[in-house]
Amino acid sequence: MTLLVLYLLASLDGALCGFRAFAGRSALIHKRAYYSHALLVGAVAAQVAIFLSVAVLFIAVALSSHRAELRGDLASAAGRMLCVFLPYAAAVLSNLALRALPSTDIRAATSVMMLGPLTGLRPFVMIAGVLYGVRSSHLLESKLLGVFVLTAMLFLEGFLNRIAARRQLRELTSAI
Repeated sequence: MTLLVLYLLASLDGALCGFRAFAGRSALIHKRAYYSHALLVGAVAAQVAIFLSVAVLFIAVALSSHRAELRGDLASAAGRMLCVFLPYAAAVLSNLALRALPSTDIRAATSVMMLGPLTGLRPFVMIAGVLYGVRSSHLLESKLLGVFVLTAMLFLEGFLNRIAARRQLRELTSAI
């Protein structure tokens, strides 16, 4: 169950990274399809990062001389990570839910006072979550896997920003 929750959080994080990367880069008036595509691109990119992380995880477990201990150590680390990631995700999702209200003032206030700062905190929350997760780990493999997953997820937003910038450049070039 813990791995499923981490998978869902990583997928959501990827989708929101896609939205942030593409937001503000289009001159379209009706942006629903544009932003839906951005969410999808982010979610798909997250799946690639997740797949690579799972592949490295399977390789590490297969090559380990103490597989059962490694599995237990990884499960404990994953559970501890959720103690950091779930409250952050709840804060982000509750603020996104407030944006569904028909008040322009509430939407603007959530963007400025909550979603902006929460976006800025994302890398620090991810680092804190992984460090908290692996700090009690007994095995070096668990710590290295945590760092690998952290690196993959932090790389994701920069990768999506490059994709969005290239798309913006293509759109601007074709409009001229």
